[in-house]
Amino acid sequence: MISVASIKKISALSLCFVFFCGMYANAQLNDANSSTDILLSLSPAYPGPHEQVRVSAQTYSFNIDTTPLTWYVNGKQIKSGKGLTETIITTGSIGTPTTIRVTADPPSATHYDKTLTIWPSDLDVLWYTNTHTPVWYRGKALPVRGSTVTYVALPLLSTGNGYYDPKNLLYEWRIDNTLQKNMSGRGKNTLSLPITKSRNVPPQVLVRVYNENSSVVQEKRIHISVQEPKLLFYELHALRGPSYHKIIADTHKVVSGGETRILAEPYYASAKASFLTYQWNIDSTDIAPDTQNPEILSYVSEAGSSAQQRITLEVTNPFNILEHIQKSFRMHVE
Repeated sequence: MISVASIKKISALSLCFVFFCGMYANAQLNDANSSTDILLSLSPAYPGPHEQVRVSAQTYSFNIDTTPLTWYVNGKQIKSGKGLTETIITTGSIGTPTTIRVTADPPSATHYDKTLTIWPSDLDVLWYTNTHTPVWYRGKALPVRGSTVTYVALPLLSTGNGYYDPKNLLYEWRIDNTLQKNMSGRGKNTLSLPITKSRNVPPQVLVRVYNENSSVVQEKRIHISVQEPKLLFYELHALRGPSYHKIIADTHKVVSGGETRILAEPYYASAKASFLTYQWNIDSTDIAPDTQNPEILSYVSEAGSSAQQRITLEVTNPFNILEHIQKSFRMHVE
């Protein structure tokens, strides 16, 4: 038989249970009244300083095209209305945040509120290759099959308290969309890439740089064209030296009984010119190269002769079987 005191205890416990359940239900209801179930995307995905950015809002929770949206930039309302799913903003300087906020009130009890902060940043990527050019050549050495290209990432990332030390940033390198795990990581701002494919299949390199919590991210995609090694001929004068201003293209003239010297200059070879092998050929007959200067051909014509001969040079790299250059021209004796 239950006593009156027991009944009072049970009643008190029941009241407490109802009270706490009510509190829990009320808390759940309050949480449901606000949601961040809106996705904000940027184009470009990783903006730079003073750059126009398209911000787009998406959701699967309600029909966003018929719902009133209100947009704010750095706390200031910039637009409001139905179907306003995009806005254009301009970022500030590096290290200056731009805060984007969008709110939505669909015909339900839920209020949607989403905020995104943009930290503009910059990223340069330099590259160089180990191919060789003549000492006087002022252009950039270009990669060929069998050479190696080195990429160097130079990031400028900041969240307002000075720039991040590049050594403390995280680097993610991808080649043809494949993550290079051994080349990626903290402070790894360089990538060495051997060129193994032909010029028709240039490598696609992407580097992404970010801080510890990924609050500031920047990336860059680098396209480099793979070249074929080139071989150019110049006349070599005894006093003036090479005539670099005039390339011997198809024909070179020499007077009957005269002598001319031809200098061959390889461009973009993956070895120094002194390491290359030169084989000269006159009308299908091999000519022994000069042991001291194999890149130079001395041609002496007979007095009273008049003829045309085909001069061919084949250059190979003993350290790279993929490297083979061949070019020819006609020697016109008159």
